[in-house]
Formats: sequence, structure tokens, C-alpha cells
Amino acid sequence: MSTVDDIQLYLAEKRAIIDQFPVDAVVAAAEMLFRTYDEGGTVYAMGNGGNAGTLDHAYCDFKHHPFVSEDKSRPVSASVRRLTFVNLCGSSAELSGLVNDLGPDNMFSASLEPFATERDLVMAYSGSGNSPNVVRALQAATKAGARTFAMTKGDGGRCRELADVCLVVPGTSRFPGQTGRNDNNFHFEDLMLSVNHMLVGLLKQRVGQAAQAVQLTA
Repeated sequence: MSTVDDIQLYLAEKRAIIDQFPVDAVVAAAEMLFRTYDEGGTVYAMGNGGNAGTLDHAYCDFKHHPFVSEDKSRPVSASVRRLTFVNLCGSSAELSGLVNDLGPDNMFSASLEPFATERDLVMAYSGSGNSPNVVRALQAATKAGARTFAMTKGDGGRCRELADVCLVVPGTSRFPGQTGRNDNNFHFEDLMLSVNHMLVGLLKQRVGQAAQAVQLTA
């Protein structure tokens, strides 16, 4: 195949995935996010490798984007509830310390377990659905009574069994770099950012409604 053919293949695969994307799972994730926000809970998120980088992006978006005006000139009223978002892979010092002391399989659960409550939402991202550190964190979240969302691909792995809502990216790929054990991983990582943007936008809409209600009662 030529380079043009490969690029067209990638885009064709992407369109096919979007056409069969599990929208119901995004709706369910949004509902859990709304409940967490309304109850003053905390969103915790985790992932490995490139997914951790995407979560750094998500941390910025979730923490700030819903709470600025549409023209980005000012924050919404201080009386409007903010969202607490914790990126469990955000600190290299914390992660390396936990790996050194407790091992890589416990790096997320050790950070999460002392703090998670039933008001919280734990979001887990794993291409295989079987990353041991993600699986153990989901188990800790479930034990704490927290809501749990996972995003994965393939057969969903352990994450599909453990999470309250598991979004499994459909499809398979023939594009270079995401075949074999890495099947569909580029598409998964692309769509992880898309899902985060959908959730941030939906939360911004909800926050905007809350801000309008504050203005009407002021």
C-alpha cells in the first residue's frame, strides 16, 4: 500500500468506529459525572503511557474549562460549585515513590484507597483492560463504594467486569503500528480524548445552567 492508501485506511477505520461508537456508555458516564459534581465528590483518573499524557490534558479541561464564561473573559460566579479532579498519574515524584515502595501494580490503588468515597467517580483507561495497576485501583474504588468508569478496547478485559460503566472502543485495525497486540490502540487513544471532550462539554453545559440559576436568584 502507498502512504496515501495507509492514511485513507486510518481515516476509513476511524469513520467505521465512530459509526458504531457506544454512545450509551458516554451517556452513562456523563450521568455519573453529573452526580459526582452535584454531590461535591471528586473525580479520580488514571492511565499508563500515552494515556497518562492525555489525562494531563483532561485534568486541565475538567478543572477549568466548565468554569469560565463563554467569551473566556471571566470565571463563573464563585458561588457555583467547582469540580475537584485528581489525576493519579500527574506527579512523577509520587508515582516513582509509590512504585519504589509498593510496586507498580499498586501505584494507583495506594494513592486512591485512603481517599475514595461513595460520592466520587474513578475513571480508568487501559487499552488491554487488564493493566494490573488499573485493575487494582478499580477494585479499591469498588470497595470504597465509588462510581467507576473504564474505557478500553478489544474484549474489555478485567475492566469490563469491574467498572460500573465500561466503554469498549469497537473494531480492529490494519494500520501500521496498531496491529497484533497493539490492535486498534491509536484509535483508542484518539477517542479517549474525544470522550473526555464530550464529558467536559456536557459538564460545562450543566455548570452554565447552574450559573444562570445563581444570576436569577441574585
